[in-house]
Amino acid sequence: MSNVIEQANWKFHWRVTESAGVMIYLAEYRGRRVLWEGSLPYVTVDHQRSNLDVEDTAGEPHGPWWMPLGARTLSGNPRIQAFHGGVELTASFTAGPYHYVQMWRFHDDGRLCPWLTLYGSGLHEQHTYHPHWRFDFDVDGARDDAMEHFEDGRWQRVTEEGWFPYTGEADENGHVWRQVDFGSGCAVNLRPHTWDDAELFAVRYHDGEWAPFSPRSKAGEQPFPAAYIGNEALDGQDVTLWYVAHVHFDQSFPYTAGPWIKLEGFDGRR
Repeated sequence: MSNVIEQANWKFHWRVTESAGVMIYLAEYRGRRVLWEGSLPYVTVDHQRSNLDVEDTAGEPHGPWWMPLGARTLSGNPRIQAFHGGVELTASFTAGPYHYVQMWRFHDDGRLCPWLTLYGSGLHEQHTYHPHWRFDFDVDGARDDAMEHFEDGRWQRVTEEGWFPYTGEADENGHVWRQVDFGSGCAVNLRPHTWDDAELFAVRYHDGEWAPFSPRSKAGEQPFPAAYIGNEALDGQDVTLWYVAHVHFDQSFPYTAGPWIKLEGFDGRR
């Protein structure tokens, strides 16, 4: 199967990584660059006891632990399938009692859905799952971009690196975050999946801060992507976005997490 897919107004490259799932890179929509690279660096899992005995002083949390999704945990071959209005690339991974289906759905109207379905015998009510996506959007080029967050009833410019949780506020289309290109006015809009309890980290791109092989550089250090957050300016720079979902187990599982992404202005209209 070719690692270059050209369907539904999209052209993109893909590969199975060692630990960051299926990576999409050099993605274009209607002949214009959208995404330099997107991946799923890891999924962490927290285990928390729900009941305490009288002599207990804490909830005895276990974890977070994590498992790499990559070539060594891949189950079968990745699959390309067309659907009405788009094309989908999927891959299944098995890590112990946990099973994952990673999806990249490309719609011909400019929507992009990088999702992850969680299931398997290892899932239970004392778990919270934290899939981490990393996006290096290049909207008509790497630089000359701005990051905005919808809060207090309007879009507000994010001038420095930071952490931007979803608080329930969104614009009329449900969008919460967006990356805007100064020159063209094109934008990449993001909104969280229904029950994701999501947050976004915006950092200035630096070589070496690509998808890491583990959630921390060493014991006791801040986990990624929080470890990347400083006070560097974002306006006009190459910005990297991390979307982190916090999925609390309930009886509706299997659950599909991940952002909804919608392109704006790539069809010549604004």
